[in-house]
Amino acid sequence: MANCVHFRFLNQIAVGILLSLSALNQASTQTQKFKAMAIVGLNASQIDGDNLYGFHKLGIQTGGRLSYQNSKILDVAMEMLYSQRGSAVRIFGNKEGDKISLQYIELPLLVSVRDWLIEEGGYYKVRAEAGLSYGYLFGVQSPGYNEVYFRQHDLSWLIAAGIQFTKRVGCSLRYTSSFGNMYRDPAAGAGSLQGYFLTLRGEFTL
Repeated sequence: MANCVHFRFLNQIAVGILLSLSALNQASTQTQKFKAMAIVGLNASQIDGDNLYGFHKLGIQTGGRLSYQNSKILDVAMEMLYSQRGSAVRIFGNKEGDKISLQYIELPLLVSVRDWLIEEGGYYKVRAEAGLSYGYLFGVQSPGYNEVYFRQHDLSWLIAAGIQFTKRVGCSLRYTSSFGNMYRDPAAGAGSLQGYFLTLRGEFTL
């Protein structure tokens, strides 16, 4: 039953992303203030408190971004992302008990400042941004912990820098860190687990 609920939830999110990107892409043909973007990236994540050190847990990040140009250099954006996080002993060759695998749907809200205008292309070359992100946890694989005690809801802060190679193709590097504990065990001796990760993303303007 839980798997069916998760599937329906993910299906609704996927449909929402596609419809939002389609609507914004149509709007962008009428005004340059709106922009839709498809995102494909790689997370390198870690968790404080689990005794697994280093950004060794690799996972994908993919989804869409909807942005509104508030001024010549300022954007406000919202993203809908599927994101794999967790931690691991090593990048490759982990055994069953050597990693924590977490799957999230993320909804970041960001403010972005752009600079270095490329006049002949009609776009800005670089940007810096910061914001908050809500994450919904729907998948857990963690042999060393009770999966029931992982919190479903996560609030994080993030900072990022991006570069455009052309008007439609660019990439960005992002750092995201959770505000609080992702694990709550009613046992008195339970420790604190706090997640954070780096993301390298390819970004494609529609």
